[in-house]
Amino acid sequence: MKTLTIELAIAGAALFALGAFLATRPQTAEAVQTSALTQFTKADFAAFDRNFELEGGTCKVGLKRDRLCFGRSPVEDVLAPGMTLPPEVPMVGAEFRVIVVTELKAENLRTIRFGRSLALVDPQTRLVQDVISLSAPAYDQARPKPAYPTAP
Repeated sequence: MKTLTIELAIAGAALFALGAFLATRPQTAEAVQTSALTQFTKADFAAFDRNFELEGGTCKVGLKRDRLCFGRSPVEDVLAPGMTLPPEVPMVGAEFRVIVVTELKAENLRTIRFGRSLALVDPQTRLVQDVISLSAPAYDQARPKPAYPTAP
């Protein structure tokens, strides 16, 4: 009976310590936090490799460590923030490996890869929030002009 009492006391102390830890830790200590980013960042642009050798050729942009090279897409030529994707353009989410290297975006947006460009799109309205060209020479040149004027 004494062993059971000691075990219960140890278990109670452990539960108390766990409760105290959970009650006093900062709210920002979550393992995965949802971000409210609605635009691509310099880190998103820098996460991709450019001009690397792959299978005897030069890959303009991709993920070297995953042996993934991105080709061109005709949609890239018209893709711009502020536009609504036409219904005939499929909204297939970017590959998991691509999403993993980019920063977390707002939950209501989906990251979609069109060739060598990434787009943040609201899947309900098909409105393009942001676009970044991964083949641009630098982050400052990676953003196309908005297709439609946006409100200030």
